[in-house]
Amino acid sequence: MTFFLAMGTFDGVHLGHRRIIRAAVREALRRGLKSRIVYFPVPPKFFFSGEKENCLITLPGEREGLIKDLRPDLAEPLAFDRQLASMQAGEFFSSTVLGRFGAGGLCVGPDFAVGQGREGHTAFLRAASAAAGIAFKEVAFSRRGGHKISSSLIRAHLRAGAVGEANRCLGWDYFASGPVIKGAGIGRQLGFRTANVAVDPAKILPPGIFAARVHVGHETFDGVLNVGSRPTVASLGGRLILEAHILDFSRTIYGRQVRVTFLKHIRPERKFSSRQSLVSHIRADIAAARRYFARSAGSKT
Repeated sequence: MTFFLAMGTFDGVHLGHRRIIRAAVREALRRGLKSRIVYFPVPPKFFFSGEKENCLITLPGEREGLIKDLRPDLAEPLAFDRQLASMQAGEFFSSTVLGRFGAGGLCVGPDFAVGQGREGHTAFLRAASAAAGIAFKEVAFSRRGGHKISSSLIRAHLRAGAVGEANRCLGWDYFASGPVIKGAGIGRQLGFRTANVAVDPAKILPPGIFAARVHVGHETFDGVLNVGSRPTVASLGGRLILEAHILDFSRTIYGRQVRVTFLKHIRPERKFSSRQSLVSHIRADIAAARRYFARSAGSKT
């Protein structure tokens, strides 16, 4: 079977990536081919740098789900390893693009490159595709505020806690998932029960306090997230954790898989002079989140 192929890391499946994937799906339909989206689970830049924590916008499973939402015929990973890193561009094109993935067409973004040292840029891919008799399509960058939308830009937004701007560049609301684990019980001591969510260390956790949706099974609740190191109570030794205070919720959900969706940054995490001051600010955070959800509900009516 012959495919119209799109290749890339696609970390974030952001607006630029979505443009590429949709173009591949359209071209496949137009040419009577199947669409096939191939992504690198670990971005090559992190393969070379060895970076493994707080670096991915989407974990591989999340990424594949977001890609499949765009309705290609196939979506699958291609592990970037030493063998792939050492391949010359011509060998990669013949053995991987044509051989392994059966490309009858290729769709990429302007900054995609293959081969050792990224020697095979789009000019090479265009010429190689023409020589092989397959179609080639280069899809222009998506832009916002005069800047190209890129995974690097979105990582910077997320690491700064700027989830609103990150969400606008992504085209979807950023989320993180994991099981609820037992914590130190600090939230309960302060009068605000929280669910401690064990997120994969590779996933970027935006620091700060946020209004969020908390998804437990098939139910969705309003909540307030704290992503930080609890500087006031100093119980983590600087380690970053995600805690969700679910509004008007009293169930025990230890061990349940939850997903939290970051909607609005309320404030940065900070160290307070006393627990009483911390409690006062938590109450203010909850009030701010309630106002946000009330406005959001009102705007939909």
